[in-house]
Amino acid sequence: MSAFSEFFKKAHDAINGIRGGNSFFLGKDGDVVYSKNNVCVHETDAKAGEDEAHCPGYLSVQCQCDESLGLTLILQWLPNVTLHKNPQSIRSVSPRGKQNRDETPPTRTAEEVRIALGSDEDSSQSVSLDIQVEECGTAVPVKQVKRPTTLVPYSAQEDHSFNDALGVPSINVIPHTPIKHEKDGIQNSEKVKDDVERQSQSSLSTSCADEMSEKELSSSEDEDDGCEGKVDVGVGGLEKILESTQMFDVTPEQFALEHDLMLTDTKTTDNDEQSRGRTKKAGTTSLFSVNLGKMRSMRVFYSDPECTCGQLVIATLDSHYKILHFHHGGLDKLAKIFEQWSSIKARSVQEGSPSAIADKQLIICQPAAPTFEKDPEEGLFEKMTLNEWRSYENKAGVIVDSSTVRKHIHFASVNFDMREKVWPFLLRVYPWESSADQRDNIKNDLFLEYQNIRKKRYRTMDNAPARWLSIENSIVKDVIRTDRKNPFFAGDNNPNGETMKNILINYAIMNPEINYIQGMSDLLAPLLSTLNDEVDAYFCFTNFMKRTVFSSTPQGNENLMETNLNYLRNMIKLFEPDFYQHLEKQKPDAMQLMFVHRWILLCFKREFPENHALHVWEGCWAAWRTNYFHLFVCVAIVSVYGKDVIAQDLPHDEILLYFSSLAMHMDPVLVLQKARGLLYEFTRLEKIPCVLEGLCSAENEQWHSHKSFRNFYCNQSHTDKEVCPYQ
Repeated sequence: MSAFSEFFKKAHDAINGIRGGNSFFLGKDGDVVYSKNNVCVHETDAKAGEDEAHCPGYLSVQCQCDESLGLTLILQWLPNVTLHKNPQSIRSVSPRGKQNRDETPPTRTAEEVRIALGSDEDSSQSVSLDIQVEECGTAVPVKQVKRPTTLVPYSAQEDHSFNDALGVPSINVIPHTPIKHEKDGIQNSEKVKDDVERQSQSSLSTSCADEMSEKELSSSEDEDDGCEGKVDVGVGGLEKILESTQMFDVTPEQFALEHDLMLTDTKTTDNDEQSRGRTKKAGTTSLFSVNLGKMRSMRVFYSDPECTCGQLVIATLDSHYKILHFHHGGLDKLAKIFEQWSSIKARSVQEGSPSAIADKQLIICQPAAPTFEKDPEEGLFEKMTLNEWRSYENKAGVIVDSSTVRKHIHFASVNFDMREKVWPFLLRVYPWESSADQRDNIKNDLFLEYQNIRKKRYRTMDNAPARWLSIENSIVKDVIRTDRKNPFFAGDNNPNGETMKNILINYAIMNPEINYIQGMSDLLAPLLSTLNDEVDAYFCFTNFMKRTVFSSTPQGNENLMETNLNYLRNMIKLFEPDFYQHLEKQKPDAMQLMFVHRWILLCFKREFPENHALHVWEGCWAAWRTNYFHLFVCVAIVSVYGKDVIAQDLPHDEILLYFSSLAMHMDPVLVLQKARGLLYEFTRLEKIPCVLEGLCSAENEQWHSHKSFRNFYCNQSHTDKEVCPYQ
């Protein structure tokens, strides 16, 4: 009888192999086909820019035969902390609720797992669970529920028609921006002490003194009136910037949790309804088990040229996400297993077997730019060295052909050891036509000017100590957590941190209409660590700010962020019409382009490793053919990585999560190549939309290198009521 049972089992496996339920190349039912330790989940109490709260764990992938799905994979992750405390808990990573086809207990792996977990399920019942998490050492099933997609005030939720909506406070909600309540009622405080404490809590806060000139600070009689008049002008122009900076310190995991996109457990209410939102406490990352065959998508993003490290993003059918980070390799091997499994599923579907998920479930992101999408001069230049720099100088030290130098930097950037010499030119601290002797005189003059700035700082802070103390506290709070992994700023009581603080305070004193805004420390840090001189770093930083949306226009009332976003919307419409149409379906939320705000404000510093981000900076500073090269970089990212957004039909909040999770997992070389190709394509357009006329700066003489004139046409995309001259 035993021989007949064995024969029957082999016949059953053979039939399953034909229909896709088994594969010699992948594994049999119950086989573990992949395992890897130290696969991380980043806990939701981590902050971007700081050391992430890594939670390493043991990951395994197991084959399972499913009657409805055929061959499927069960992915399981167990925290190392749990594994160290209880080594036997490694058994708990096997799926519960699997119906066994074998009758002999010793041969049933899944049954052994249920015994180890102390399961008391009725063997006659067949349970199909998609997700499991561990709560206090016990595996808890998680049922997928539909995520609310509508935002309504709390008061409106009393209406039964809004049962599926997500309640929000009755305030003006900024899409994609976490709602904070801690400021409620504080603005009405009449005590100066309370006002100072409120401002010191956030680096985004501003004070009356922030918007006043030194002359106004010296006049105590008109101090309050002058403050009120300045707030509307200065802060109003920077309102969108202040809103956007709230996303700087939000990790993808935090954003997913706050917007109900995190894959967490659920809780049954008294009405026996499933409601999401029971967030886990910090440090309680738990066991995770999921049937990949029932997931909407699995996306693999590599973060290194060898394509071994990166992240795996799993999305459920109801749009909840889990992000697994592979910091120590092994992701390439897992991707190969996924590819084999996908091919088996595809073959099964062709032969008539069921498939719960359509194609596009597995997306391994390895984008490439074909030659026709690149600038024809791509690859003709190498990073600028000292010898090449000297070849552009005459005997007096004057750069003879600055246009060629900027073109060289635009295509290839500069070597690390050349940045200290080249950056002051790119940031216009030194004129290109200046000689070596003239630059020495300029350096001496700047040193004396900086001493006067320091004296002015002391006088100004003495006139309003409480107000400037709050600004200093905001700066210090950001400085102590900026680039802590950089040896130049590492360690407690690092004098370089004090230098950074002094530069930012001096800048706020000299630019009261801008003051200090969160994110400035991120832009200053590379300048200071590269130049290693307070005076040079200050003036380079000042000119850098003039190129960013932090700066105000001479009129002081134009929102530069909105100007950039208007350009970007029309550039996406021109270069990526499919992506633009997808955004239009989500409007008005998606058309605010919240996913690009951090790119523009921090100049891609959080999106690429620092050395590559600095290459982007140098390409923008070179101002070759346009002063808005950073927008071409934004379009390049959308062009390279945005196709998945369309394929998955992601709504606006998931678009922001998608691009946020791409940070440090994009190919910077490819993005720059694509951006330069888009710029080349733009310069060769027969006609240019009138709303993009500003991209064609008259000071960039290279624009006319191949065309004698430019033609513009009205594309009816004006946001104002002005009459278009090209109609």
